[in-house]
Amino acid sequence: MKSKHLITFLIFSITACYTHIARAQSITSPDTVCAGNTGSVYYVTGSPGSTFYWVVPNGTITSGNNTDSINVDWSSTPGTDTIKVVEVNNHSCIGDTQKLAVFRMPLPFASLTGVDSLCYSNTGTSFNVSFSGIGPWNFTYSNGSSSVSFTNISTNPYTVNTGSLSTTATYRITAVSNKFGCAGSPIGSGRHIVVVNPKPATLAIYHN
Repeated sequence: MKSKHLITFLIFSITACYTHIARAQSITSPDTVCAGNTGSVYYVTGSPGSTFYWVVPNGTITSGNNTDSINVDWSSTPGTDTIKVVEVNNHSCIGDTQKLAVFRMPLPFASLTGVDSLCYSNTGTSFNVSFSGIGPWNFTYSNGSSSVSFTNISTNPYTVNTGSLSTTATYRITAVSNKFGCAGSPIGSGRHIVVVNPKPATLAIYHN
């Protein structure tokens, strides 16, 4: 029993001592995951009969703790952490601490605002879609009757041309993600309205 407590104490002493160093290393080549991602799998190849002690800052180990493979639900807050694991074999020998830096990427968001006014049969207008988070971005907008999708957008903001309009239309962002597979949402209830003014109904010409 004393041996088990000693092993646990050594493990957490090692991980505490390496915290500052590990965070500095993590900036160089971190693994990436979407903030708030669930079910992320991390594993090592160990010896049969070993016990594995994992430390996952800002993440919850949902299964596999003390084994060579764990499932992690990550915090929804972006940031960088370092996963650490120590293997203790069936002879109670402690292995070296293994570390993996993980960058929790912020989720992408998209927004649009504004109101335009134009005349019937005008060639159209445009609106800008603004993004946050890490791009390139993918997004879909709807005008209430149809949807249009764009992929691999690296320009921020991105200009969308409406084309010729015969009636008033309201545009909304319905989906947004990035090239890394992180799915976000439109910001608030952003929308862009294009008011199409009717042409005058001129009456026939009369002669007195």
